[in-house]
Amino acid sequence: NNLLILPCWINLDDKYKNKKIIKIDPGAAFGTGGHPSTYLCLEKMENILLSGKKVLDIGCGSGILSVTAASLGANEIFAIDNDCLAINSTKSNYQLNFDNLDNLKIFFGAFNEVISQHKLSEFDFILCNILAEVIKDLIPNISRCLKINGQVILSGILNTQKDEIIKILNFNYLKLVDVSSKKDWVCIAAQKANNITYA
Repeated sequence: NNLLILPCWINLDDKYKNKKIIKIDPGAAFGTGGHPSTYLCLEKMENILLSGKKVLDIGCGSGILSVTAASLGANEIFAIDNDCLAINSTKSNYQLNFDNLDNLKIFFGAFNEVISQHKLSEFDFILCNILAEVIKDLIPNISRCLKINGQVILSGILNTQKDEIIKILNFNYLKLVDVSSKKDWVCIAAQKANNITYA
């Protein structure tokens, strides 16, 4: 409702001047806002309070979710990807929107290794728009990285994969908050329970 994804070479029409503009140079990395999984993530993000929050973007791709989180007021953005093109694209698109890389910390590598190596934790929100098969293996550490009552937004999940993902979330102390869908894709929001004891 409030976001407008704008390719960086297009000038803004006056009729959109009240929108929050996210400029993206699509390049080679995934995430232009057009794919249903990205659209669902963005839709979810504009309806939550991100101001002053600490956010982790797993599989940052073009950086569209990191840029959006910063635009919506998040003051600490951590982004991870295991693709050099994605790392460069995220930096470039963040710079394009804010003229600096302030508040962005970006890491190259696999999520499970990066969070262990850099001791990343206590996130208010975690965003993850990748494939369900990959997401399944990340959920235990996503739970560990979240603050109590912190939320995760997962997208890139087909409708047929939804129930399995929800089961894994529940098993890892993440209770379902919301499911939204577009075409064959779903986006799942879940919250970390406040009565956890890790083994």
